[in-house]
Amino acid sequence: MQHRLLAGALMALVSSPLAAQVTFGISFDASANGLTADERSRITSHLQEAGRRWVRMAGTTAVRNIEIEVRVSAIPTASATSVTTGFVAVVGGRNLFEQGMAYELRTGVDPNGAAADAIVTFGLAYLRNELWFDPDPVARTAEVPANRTDAMSVALHEIGHALVYNGWADITTGQPQPTYWSTFDRWMAPGAPTVFIGAAATRSWGSAPDLTTGNNKHWGNTTRFDLPPVPPIIQGPVQWRDGAPMPQPACELPPSIDAPPSADTNGPRGGPSLIDELMNGVVFYRGSRYDIGALDRATLIDTGVIPDRIFSGVFEP
Repeated sequence: MQHRLLAGALMALVSSPLAAQVTFGISFDASANGLTADERSRITSHLQEAGRRWVRMAGTTAVRNIEIEVRVSAIPTASATSVTTGFVAVVGGRNLFEQGMAYELRTGVDPNGAAADAIVTFGLAYLRNELWFDPDPVARTAEVPANRTDAMSVALHEIGHALVYNGWADITTGQPQPTYWSTFDRWMAPGAPTVFIGAAATRSWGSAPDLTTGNNKHWGNTTRFDLPPVPPIIQGPVQWRDGAPMPQPACELPPSIDAPPSADTNGPRGGPSLIDELMNGVVFYRGSRYDIGALDRATLIDTGVIPDRIFSGVFEP
């Protein structure tokens, strides 16, 4: 089963050479010393292509160099975050910050200097026993094995967190911090579930899309009995550096399960389901391929990564 989340026009945009001047440097810290040369090569190719796809969607054509550090840990799946944030404006009485990777892409100013801009962490067992690395992550035409999770989909998901899907609002209720927020959690309407009320995302989805309860830097919730419960995320105290709040590190990928026996994974009324989105927080289906979709592009608009004044209310660059 292959997820086809992009319309033809969007796919053409992602596949275009717009972002040829943005490069992605991949390094490995000491925790990754046990990885083989082949594992390092495959991780590098997948993260670089994932970064290029997000940047092409954003339309960034300026010269930029994004540095990503890879770590290995005992986490169940994978996680990623920008290392720092950049201040952009005072909006709604709160200081508004964007993820450092997005800030550098948009402004050309690297808020983290010569250090890595983002960190991607893989669970070692997940990396070796669950992920399938595409022999050609650019073309993405090979069939994903039914018993494995597509590593390119994972790389895209994690770069999405480093770029925009992060913030400091309460992980369950969506309640923002009293004096600051991120470009993403600025659009949260607290509740059960919390929903994302950015104008572009609402228009793209047809209504304000749900955020995952208990892990609300993701899309979607479900009441289906055959899906695993959303793992609870422990939200620690916000750390600060140089007057800016540091990104929250706990943006973990949802668990993988075998795909359903048919391609029918739609919502209860036959429409599209948020749990089929790349940035969903409920489940990744083995044997499936996920990609950046229209909802992700709309989120880039709402968060100011893509300037679009049709949807007023985002900060002015």
